[in-house]
Amino acid sequence: MHLRAQLLLLALPLAALSVACGDSGGLPTGSWHPYGGNTGGTGGTTGGGGPASNGAGGSSSSGGTASNGSTSSGGSSSSGGSSSSGGSTSSSSSSGSSGASSSSGSPAPTPDLAVTVDQATLKSQLMASSTVHVSVAPNGYIGMANLTLGTMPSGVTGNFDSAQIALDGRTTATATLTLKTATSATPGDANVEVDVAAMGANPGKATIALSVESAITVHIPMGVNNMGGTISNPVTTAYGPYPMKIAEPTGGISAQNTVTVYFMNDDSVSHEIHASDDQEGFAHDPGPIPPNSMDSLVRQVNTAGSYNYYLHDQGAPITVGLITIQ
Repeated sequence: MHLRAQLLLLALPLAALSVACGDSGGLPTGSWHPYGGNTGGTGGTTGGGGPASNGAGGSSSSGGTASNGSTSSGGSSSSGGSSSSGGSTSSSSSSGSSGASSSSGSPAPTPDLAVTVDQATLKSQLMASSTVHVSVAPNGYIGMANLTLGTMPSGVTGNFDSAQIALDGRTTATATLTLKTATSATPGDANVEVDVAAMGANPGKATIALSVESAITVHIPMGVNNMGGTISNPVTTAYGPYPMKIAEPTGGISAQNTVTVYFMNDDSVSHEIHASDDQEGFAHDPGPIPPNSMDSLVRQVNTAGSYNYYLHDQGAPITVGLITIQ
């Protein structure tokens, strides 16, 4: 055969081989290629699944087991499992939500109104007034608070100068309570409860231990000589109620359990009390009571009954008084 023809015959298989291997010169990705196996090629993808031995860059998807291939690198799906790390992000969010609930969802504590009095124990005569200062600490409460009294002892009344006070959350507010005992108040010990309440706050209270004494101070008023009384029409209101009705001491009246009667001269001139019941403990004054002074004679009445008196210095019973112990 001619030499040129022989060379042409040899060139044809080489061309076919070139076409099979691709124009770019890279190895084909088919399973038949002896160098790529199932995962051959730098950027190839697996096809059907045979075992791979020396693939350089493929990633397994259908189940091929790679010994030296990129399955380990493909295990970046494990890195992709950073979704587990993302799970920790979810847990952190839950914790943050819990914190928000604690700070904003939980109700604020209810303030306690703290109540105190400047006289927790108090002694009071009959027909007397006593002043007690009531202090209220708001402890964070802002608003109006109402002051009331619990059940009062017999013959005792109480009034606040203001039954409602404004609280600003910080400053202690004060109200004045005036307690009055009637001449007929029952002698003995009793409690006076001061209550403070406000909407949205826990109420507070304070207790005053009140002791009502079997004693009374009768006041001779200023200008008593100018009240215009006469013997036929005496003034009966100069010293207070007429008559002054007084309850017996607890346990009954006696020489050991008396009713004490004091006289106070509030006038600018001297006066003297006329009385005539020495045996019962309601005696006549030994002399004048100086202006703005207490009588030196303290009467200890030991028997129930009625006791009249008037101002001896006026010369006649034109301003009279009457005490009845019953």
